[in-house]
Order: sequence, then structure tokens, then C-alpha cells
Amino acid sequence: MLGFPVALLSANAFEWYAHKVWLHEYPRKHRNSPFFTHIRHHKRARLNGFEDQGYTASMWQDQEMFNEKIALIGLCVVFTPTVVVAPFFTAGVYYGAWQYWSKHSKAHLDPQWAKANLPWHYDHHMNTNQDANWCVTRPWFDYIMGTRVIGEADIAETNPLGMDLPAWIEQPVNKLARRLLPKAFARLDAHCREESFRKAQGQVMAIEAA
Repeated sequence: MLGFPVALLSANAFEWYAHKVWLHEYPRKHRNSPFFTHIRHHKRARLNGFEDQGYTASMWQDQEMFNEKIALIGLCVVFTPTVVVAPFFTAGVYYGAWQYWSKHSKAHLDPQWAKANLPWHYDHHMNTNQDANWCVTRPWFDYIMGTRVIGEADIAETNPLGMDLPAWIEQPVNKLARRLLPKAFARLDAHCREESFRKAQGQVMAIEAA
């Protein structure tokens, strides 16, 4: 059963890396990349208050939807053979893929839901700096890597797990996280101060041409 939480942590690490490197850094250098459609997704979300109606379209009608679904299906296919030796890990991979699609699509069709349930992803699109907040389902690796940048404190999650926790659990979780990851939290705090300053100055992230 340990395989299930291991799979969820691995999936979160993978979405952090894939989002940062494959969907942002690589397409900027290679505009003919099939992943360049992700930049168009950013443009649609930015111009429409986080909403992206592309998620109502068939995967056969929108390249970004096609890329996202095929990537998630492909990930599940690759790990299917592990069911023989690690069934709980495989189940965790399937669950992680389903969580990614269901949360990501719902968020971009309902911005208010996104602000209440995925504030880290809302910040990814709506902050002055969109090169941060790489996680979608949970903000775990953004905290671990020091890339969580809170844009609106009043809607932000209150713990690095991104979960609703009772105060008697949340307080020690927050203290433990800062004790275990002092450098990451130092970067996080500095980035948050910078974001607040940039917003106070009226700075806005330029939208890349699609």
C-alpha cells in the first residue's frame, strides 16, 4: 500500500518538472515544438480572467487538449506493466493522471473554483511572473523547490500540503516544513515579497505571442 502515496509524490514531482521544462522552457527555445500550444493556453487564460474555453472542445479539435490528454494516457500506458509487481503504485499513477485532468479542466472552466481550490495554479497564470508555481494538483514540489509564489494572500492555501487541515495539525505541519526546508522557504518568502512589490507598482506580465 505504500506504493500509492509514493506514486502520488512521484506524479507531483513529474508535473512540476514537465510543466517547467517541457511546457515552458523548451517551447520558448523551439517555437515549432508541439508543446508551443501551451503558450497559447496561457494567452487564452490571461486574456479571459483564467478561463480557457478550450477545455470544452474535443481533443480532436484543440491541439493543447490533444497534447494534454495524450500525455496523460501515455503516462498511464507506460506504467501499466508495473501492476504485476506494484499494483498500488500503478493505481496511484492512474489516480494522479485523473486528478490532473479533472482538476485542470475544471479550474479553467470555473475560475472561482480554481481560486478556492487551486490557488497555486491560479497564481501560475495570473501573477506578474508566470515562471513559477509549476504544480497543478497539489503545491508540494513548488514548496520543496522554493518555486511557490503567492500572489493573493487572501486566497492562498494555508499549508504546503494544499489541503484543508484542522488547526491542531496544520500548525505543526507548517513549523515542520519550515524547519526541514529553510532555504526553500527563504526563497519562497523573497519571491512573495517581490511579487507584492511588482503588483503594487502596477506591473503586468506580458502575454507572449501565439
